Amino acid sequence: MRLLRERGFSIYAKLLISFLFVVLPLYVIALISNQNGSEMVKEELRRSLGSKVHFYLSTFDSEMMRIVQLRNEYVSDKDLQDISLLSPIMSDYQYTQSVSRIIDRLNVLKSSSLYVRDVKVSVPSLNRTISTKTYSDSLENTELSPKKNMNGALDASILQADNQYYIAGSYPLALPQDTAPLYYVKITLSEEKIMQSLSDINHNLKGGAILFGSDLSWSIHSESEKPFLPQVLPYAQEMAKSGANEASQLMRSNGKDYFVFYERSPKLNTALLVYIPEDEILGPLKKNRIWLWTLSIVSVTISVLFSVWIHRLIRRPIRTMVQALRNVEAGRTGIVIHYRFKDEFGYMYNQFNAMTKRLNVLIHEVYEQQIRAQRAELKQLQSQINPHFLYNSYFVLYRIARLHDIDNVIRLAQHLGDYFRFITRSSNDEVPLSEEWKHTLAYIEIQMIRYRKRMQTRYDEIPEACREIKVPRLLLQPVMENAYEHGLTNKASGGLVTVQFLYRERSLTIVIEDNGDELSSEQIRLMQQKLKQYDDWTETTGILNVHKRIQLKFGSRFGLQVSRASIGGLRVEMTIPAQEEENGDVPTVSGG
Repeated sequence: MRLLRERGFSIYAKLLISFLFVVLPLYVIALISNQNGSEMVKEELRRSLGSKVHFYLSTFDSEMMRIVQLRNEYVSDKDLQDISLLSPIMSDYQYTQSVSRIIDRLNVLKSSSLYVRDVKVSVPSLNRTISTKTYSDSLENTELSPKKNMNGALDASILQADNQYYIAGSYPLALPQDTAPLYYVKITLSEEKIMQSLSDINHNLKGGAILFGSDLSWSIHSESEKPFLPQVLPYAQEMAKSGANEASQLMRSNGKDYFVFYERSPKLNTALLVYIPEDEILGPLKKNRIWLWTLSIVSVTISVLFSVWIHRLIRRPIRTMVQALRNVEAGRTGIVIHYRFKDEFGYMYNQFNAMTKRLNVLIHEVYEQQIRAQRAELKQLQSQINPHFLYNSYFVLYRIARLHDIDNVIRLAQHLGDYFRFITRSSNDEVPLSEEWKHTLAYIEIQMIRYRKRMQTRYDEIPEACREIKVPRLLLQPVMENAYEHGLTNKASGGLVTVQFLYRERSLTIVIEDNGDELSSEQIRLMQQKLKQYDDWTETTGILNVHKRIQLKFGSRFGLQVSRASIGGLRVEMTIPAQEEENGDVPTVSGG
């Protein structure tokens, strides 16, 4: 903004740059925030989807392990052992009851999970297969025997054969090599239910989920995932070879980016792979960024158009007014400007025209009137010196003359002459401090002649550096009069008035004290309050008179202060500048 003030830019350029200064940082911050938000949302969605994949696989593992546990229980079923070993010696009734109980248990196992489609038991010694629905005389294919783990227990892996997925088991567990077991238990899983549960992972997202076998020889997926299988199979093989249990990455396929999540189940020896298009996750954020860019361009365009409109609506009338003011500044006050609209500029133009008609008259009238008013006010203040002093002085002169005290008559007459000559000389409103002090000394000498038995006055000499300070006339006498007439008015004897000059580098303080004992602390406080609120024009004599005149001349930093004197009465401190200074209260006008 300082650059705009220092350079000679037009108002239009300033408006446009100001709009851009306001708009551009906001949109830069918004873009940065959007980018940071995108990264945070992307990372959070990755975590969320990773957690969702992990939760699904954990749930699937738990369900499969429950089925495996039931399989392990059925492998050791007593009825199966009986019919496979003791069927030749069993009665028909016993045999039938055992088979019936086996079928009931198989039905219980089937209904225990949505993932179980059928359960069968094959008994080679009987050449029969028992299922949940039938008791067949044929024997199921038993070439795919279930594997055992290193502890000799049945493996929990999901097997695949003839487009079927199953969990198998046999009895007994420990058999010599090439020895057929007594029976097999085969739990066939529902591929449709597994695919349905896989589709629930992505829910409304346009992605897919694929469940792989332990050696990646088989996979369960829907038809929609089939085109994507060749793309993710190498990734799944790489993860299986590395032995990683969890992994995720961004993969590109057919010109689209996909988030791919991989997790392996050590319990079932299966792996789950979920892929989701990046647009499905970050699409709203990308749209939001596009809208933000669009809003930025529109905002800049509006700023330019608005600046042009402001230029036409405001700058032209202002430019006309500026030109008219420059003419007035050059002394051509007869300028008349026209404006066709009745808005604020129309009002301003009319007022300007009215102003220029009387400008010269007002300048001279107001200026001269102010000067006359100020001079009249100072004259009025000077004329308010207490006239009783003069009357009393003449009566004192009369009494001394009656006593034929010629020396004091001469002294008093001389001092009165000096006194009258000073107060009646009106050619100058200001005098050097030395002359003012000389007049005050004449006043002091008159008072000492009048009250020589009651009081005395002690005073210092004026510092040499302060003798030529210009001060208003009759500045010191009212303060001295206040000390004599009010401070010591009831003092029968021992009255004392002191005058000190305290010179500092840039100011002079004249301290006047008396030892009067009639002034209370409350009265001093009221005097202090009046000095602070001297704008009350009902009181313009005495100390307030002097205080007002000093501030009119030198400014509000100078004037009088009152307090309790060190000798008991009133202490008056009159502070004036020790060198010429301009009035500090004159207001200044600065352009924006």
